[in-house]
Amino acid sequence: MNRVILLDFEEKDKEYFEKEKIETFLIRTADFKGLPAILPDSKILFYQINRAAEEEETPVDLSERIRELVKNGARMVCFIGQGHLYQLTSIIGSFPDIHFQNSAPGETVIVNPEMPFGLLFDRFFEKIEHMYKLLPSSFGSEIWEVPSTFDESWKIIAKSTDGYPVSIMIKKGKGFIWLLPSFGPSNIQVADFIFKDLFPLMELKSQEPESEDWINKEEYLFPEIKQLFLKKEEEKKKYEEIIKAIDEQIKNLKATEQEMFNRLLKAEGKELKEALIYAFKYLGWGKVIDVDAYWKNVIRDKEEDIWLVESNDQPTEVSLRKEFLILVVVRSSKNWATDDDCILLQRFKGRRMQEFDNTKMKALLVGNYFNLQEAKLRNNPFSQFQIEEAEKDGNTLLTTYDLFKAIKAEKEGLITKEEIKRQLKEKSGLVQFSY
Repeated sequence: MNRVILLDFEEKDKEYFEKEKIETFLIRTADFKGLPAILPDSKILFYQINRAAEEEETPVDLSERIRELVKNGARMVCFIGQGHLYQLTSIIGSFPDIHFQNSAPGETVIVNPEMPFGLLFDRFFEKIEHMYKLLPSSFGSEIWEVPSTFDESWKIIAKSTDGYPVSIMIKKGKGFIWLLPSFGPSNIQVADFIFKDLFPLMELKSQEPESEDWINKEEYLFPEIKQLFLKKEEEKKKYEEIIKAIDEQIKNLKATEQEMFNRLLKAEGKELKEALIYAFKYLGWGKVIDVDAYWKNVIRDKEEDIWLVESNDQPTEVSLRKEFLILVVVRSSKNWATDDDCILLQRFKGRRMQEFDNTKMKALLVGNYFNLQEAKLRNNPFSQFQIEEAEKDGNTLLTTYDLFKAIKAEKEGLITKEEIKRQLKEKSGLVQFSY
């Protein structure tokens, strides 16, 4: 049954799973107030504590239903952020030994050497935002099992440096409950990784035959069988190293190839201008000139932020007077574009035409508007009046998200750099890229 329950996540997290064609149920425990607590059948459940409940708020007790699901084979993963213990027990039930003791932020962890737990912490450790010590006792470096009742088995998945468990897996019946630190906004990415990568690996491991017969102990094995066991362990290590290397590549590529483009969607001020300069250079403009840097030794109002010149064949001073020039005004805001932003386009263009004695110009307003929202959820920030005025004046309006989409599409082979530049040079009014 390929369906997932997300408890106390957000709508965007549900969409994250649904884009992978996974049937997903988003359930907020507060919505059960005064109503019967009903959960659909599912083998995969993710729950996050991401806030402390109000004092008068009594969480709905779902523990009986969840324990029933776990007993029948469900896997319950809990991300434990700042909150109260009763928020957890209302979901998984009461376990007398579990308590919440704050662990120092950024403290390193010691991870159970059993596959595949190291893969998760190697990949997402830096994303941990909150971590509790979950048991009152410290455990030595070689101890990974916790004494438990006859119908449960407790495995320590990760410990603090002083030996206190910070991640525990409680196996009960055919399923288990896995307690993890909170990775904050990255909880959904961690859940996705667990669902698509770790759970399949754990299933493979569980299918390996386990023999309790003493005759299968190492001291009784013939050399050729022992060699195969050694080879198997070597292959496991190679696999872990390959995954680790790929994760490192992903991390490096994000830092070197994507980070500057990501700033188009999140940055403001000087950082946003630097990201746009980087993006325009990537698209292949001959000269991308930072106006502040060009006039750094001159006392004057800088006005527009960037100049774009098509060729790089002449000195900048000649290009400004002889070649087609795009004046770029950079803005960012939590809201819509203002009329003032758009009026300045024509004003700056008129001044530069007179100053450089060059009428081959257009102005381009690039804005990171609604910058606190996820990019794909943002509205068009320009009014119909602003678009029409830009069309009349021969100027262009563009959001940083549309520029980001165009660059992403170019990297995917859906459009060329020349076509992106052509549209920015030739089109007036609002320019959008639909990919």
